[in-house]
Amino acid sequence: MWSSNNNNNNHHHPPLSISGLNLFFTLLLTTLTLSNNASGLKLFTHPHGRIHRLTGLFHLLWLLYGALFLINDNHRTQNGKNDWHRKCLLYDITLGTSGIITTLTAASSFPHRHIHNRPGESGTLSKRAIVTQGEMVEHSFYQGVNLVQVVFLHLVTWKVDLDDEERLSIVVFGKRFGMLLLVTLPWAIRKRFPVNSFSANWRRKNVEMKKNNRQDNTNGGIRVGTEKESKYLWLINGMYRFKKWQYVFYKHIILHGLNISVASSYQSYKNDTTSLPLPLTPQWRIFWLLLNTSYVMEFFLQSLVKRQVLSQKFMMVLNALLMISASIASMESNVLGQVKIEAALISLFLNFYNRGHDVLNTMVTFIIVH
Repeated sequence: MWSSNNNNNNHHHPPLSISGLNLFFTLLLTTLTLSNNASGLKLFTHPHGRIHRLTGLFHLLWLLYGALFLINDNHRTQNGKNDWHRKCLLYDITLGTSGIITTLTAASSFPHRHIHNRPGESGTLSKRAIVTQGEMVEHSFYQGVNLVQVVFLHLVTWKVDLDDEERLSIVVFGKRFGMLLLVTLPWAIRKRFPVNSFSANWRRKNVEMKKNNRQDNTNGGIRVGTEKESKYLWLINGMYRFKKWQYVFYKHIILHGLNISVASSYQSYKNDTTSLPLPLTPQWRIFWLLLNTSYVMEFFLQSLVKRQVLSQKFMMVLNALLMISASIASMESNVLGQVKIEAALISLFLNFYNRGHDVLNTMVTFIIVH
């Protein structure tokens, strides 16, 4: 499975996803630069919440650096294979760590813990609802999962060689099982983080919410809502439905499915001088950059709407651009082709019939498909 023809794909880039990423950053930076009241740029310089603003600025620049220099492996031929490997690993660790810090500093720097949106109302796409502290903290969990996964992929595909022919097969199995267990363990604490349901957004009772469309006190906080923007409600609900199934695809194919497939049967590239392991291929790097960009930008774009730098309609266009580009990148054969279909299907089945036990479900799936 892992002996896919990477050599022929090293210089093949997914044109639509790269074009989508370039267009997104072009539109975003142009908007920030040409904003009439410079509110976009002030988001990074205002003294309130300075730590978050500085970490957010670093994260944005780090994303741009990755988009400019670390999507393809042209630098590998100039600087040597090992240098390219280490540069990508360092970039990915820094990107994941920066994303977590940016999210948590936002949760602690601003009074979002006092905000309660109306039932079924998420702050990421709504014009009047606000991103809550719970949504931020929940995102930090998934950013942590992403960080652990990318380190795992680097380790097992090129950093270490677990296939020692001199060892007993049971020992090799144990090492693979142990590596997969480590990368899956963060799910053991998933229940300690907030849970925000996608489906709650399109199941909300709009008539009741319109009737109560006002600010009111609730347990010492402020309850806010939307629905004056009802002309966009169909689009918002459609985007949340798309996000829901995009998440299911991500969780059981790109995350659990890929991790299980790598752990159960892979070919180490540690001593290979011609091919690239998955996390160093152009296809994976563009997908990984789009995924991490999507995680932080849905919050940042909402901040720009609140500052009247973006209209809600334009914000949804930018969000849709990221969602579609990430989906296209994930469908590239160099990424999706590494996943054992049986691993993804079993993981999906167990998710519905043994919900909330991701560690157990993943390890059982590994034993079945190994």
